[in-house]
Amino acid sequence: MKPPRAARVATVLLCLLTLTGCTGGSGGDTGDDRAPLARPLTPAEADRAALARFTTYRRGTGSVTMTIPYRGTTVTLSGRVDWRRHLGFAEIIGAGALPARELIQWNESTVVTLPGWSGGLPERPPAHGWQPHRLTPHASPLDAALRLLLGLGSNRPDNAQLLARSSARWIKDDRIGTTPVTVFAGPGSPGPNADGNRPGNTRYWIDGEGNLLRFSARAGGETSWMTAELPQHETAALPDPVPDLTSAATATAGPG
Repeated sequence: MKPPRAARVATVLLCLLTLTGCTGGSGGDTGDDRAPLARPLTPAEADRAALARFTTYRRGTGSVTMTIPYRGTTVTLSGRVDWRRHLGFAEIIGAGALPARELIQWNESTVVTLPGWSGGLPERPPAHGWQPHRLTPHASPLDAALRLLLGLGSNRPDNAQLLARSSARWIKDDRIGTTPVTVFAGPGSPGPNADGNRPGNTRYWIDGEGNLLRFSARAGGETSWMTAELPQHETAALPDPVPDLTSAATATAGPG
């Protein structure tokens, strides 16, 4: 028998919180969660925040550009995510005068990389040359970013009542281009030692229709924020995963 829906939603939120370390702090460009104006969500704001992952899922595939702090520098991810199939395909570009570039494909458990890439994101990935490894989001900010990107879509709205009672916070009203958005802080850590008034390490820029346009988090042991831009334009569907990703994911899952 399936657990109650509220329990399932709480489990999903707990998984996201675990990836981001669950503690609050100064938000920098994302807004200071300790500022006097930060406040609990109103019922209408909780309803809108609860829609964000569902509206992302309903899009199917979307473009993503993400900057990720990594070992004292910053890498840029540019590609597409299919939130229904839990699959991503992107190019990673390192910092520096001659930045390293690689293609990646990933799902919830595994990432495959193609180092030394120089051609931008192709319509279809090359068939050979991929190097697989299991995602380790608690040890690597890059792996944490990949897992978090897939988690931005859900096949049902989150529980607005749980959000309203949590430590999620309204941070500020803002704009992305000409689009008005509200910046929300995700809830902080559950548990007996949690600070019920301290938001967690996630920020969501959500428009009036519940569309998620920007996402920020601190994860993978980094103190700086990773930030993803999610433009709302139409995006081509992702190609099927390369065989190396499919076989590696099957090996990771083990026998059923």
